[in-house]
Amino acid sequence: MSQFEDRHLDFVLKHYQEGKFDTTEAIDRFNKAHGIMPKPRRRIIYFFSGVAAAVLLGVFLFHSASQNRWTELEAHAAVRTVVLPDGSDVTLAPGSSLRYRVRSPRIVEMTGKAFFDVARDESAPFEVHSESAFVRVLGTEFMVDAIRPEVTSVYVSEGKVLFATSKDQDGVMLTEGMEAVLEHGWTRPEILEEPDVNSIAWHRGTFVFEDTPLKEVLTCLSQYYNVSFVASDLDKRLSGEFSTEDLDLIISLIESALDVTIVK
Repeated sequence: MSQFEDRHLDFVLKHYQEGKFDTTEAIDRFNKAHGIMPKPRRRIIYFFSGVAAAVLLGVFLFHSASQNRWTELEAHAAVRTVVLPDGSDVTLAPGSSLRYRVRSPRIVEMTGKAFFDVARDESAPFEVHSESAFVRVLGTEFMVDAIRPEVTSVYVSEGKVLFATSKDQDGVMLTEGMEAVLEHGWTRPEILEEPDVNSIAWHRGTFVFEDTPLKEVLTCLSQYYNVSFVASDLDKRLSGEFSTEDLDLIISLIESALDVTIVK
């Protein structure tokens, strides 16, 4: 705008008195008389509003995608312990895996064998999904063994666990020291009358035997170490706790305690 136009516009504004005339109308007449086109401010506002909307949409889509992505954890040749975002500890047996979405770390999918020490949160139950089983807890310690696809077992060390075929099916409630199995094709898990306390020996690091027949002791060791045994007297009974780190030491201690000979 020229200096001449500025002066006339200043004159209109300077001599404005309330009730005398419409300032906006006066400015419009002045602009028309001098061929002045108003600036397209509204278009600029619309343009920048569109840019802002596009940026916000991009941020939203990126956030949604990042929240939906999977975090995957694996244990290869050795046991692996990890801490989930909610504070729960998970110990994976060799060859096992676990994954969860960033937005829902208390809903996990697993394969193989895992021991869970779940941080309690009554507002958000912790869920474990395997190929053919479902477990839900609030906060407790338990193991899920899904190494064999045809059967899944759950052993509870502490607290209470719901064990079912799926989230929508009825299941069984397990408490401390209880164990149940679910075979392929079953509609409901079956609670074992004699739970195997050594099913979590791989996590605990010890075998526990309480007046156990030697035959059962050697069967337990055979399954754990994948070794066969023969003994001179299988009817003798054993009580004690043994570290899982050294099989030869275990055999030596058993032979000494029971006065038997064991051959691998």
